[in-house]
Amino acid sequence: TASTYKLYVAYSALKRVESGEYQWSDQISAGRNLEKCFDDMIVKSDNACAEALVAKIGYRTLTVDAQSIVSENTTFLDTESYKTTAGDLSTFMASLATGQIPLNTSSQARFTDALKRNVYRQGIPSGASGTVADKVGFLDGFLHDAAIVYGPNGTYALSVMTDGSSWAAIAELTSEIEKLRQ
Repeated sequence: TASTYKLYVAYSALKRVESGEYQWSDQISAGRNLEKCFDDMIVKSDNACAEALVAKIGYRTLTVDAQSIVSENTTFLDTESYKTTAGDLSTFMASLATGQIPLNTSSQARFTDALKRNVYRQGIPSGASGTVADKVGFLDGFLHDAAIVYGPNGTYALSVMTDGSSWAAIAELTSEIEKLRQ
């Protein structure tokens, strides 16, 4: 998953804030509260916040939460390597884009706003002609990008998972997909 798993962690954290189990002021990692960690995890792809939230929420709970939206191919139960697919990431992003994700409007807006402020913009955002809300993942040659693209020809979800590719290739693929959407 590289850091794309943070999408599922963010969703689980938002669910717990909505239920009252967690508060935005809860301390999570290195003196940062949940509000700061949520933002850092999505905008800057902060690992310490994400891993602290994984430990707080729990592997099984994260898996159940993710699989309530996507398939059983997404799991946190293999703690050596979290698993997901491009299809599951696209399903998740499409659910967020269409309001079908089981979060209130305020939580959905917070999530989407953070994704739009993601600092890593070399992949899908570079090849898209509209506003992009995305989360990248990069680790050991893996380059992944899961996005909601708010394009001139409509909104769509796109997820690209690669091994040994480049951000330029992901941007070019996005550009080619956009040509097909015209």
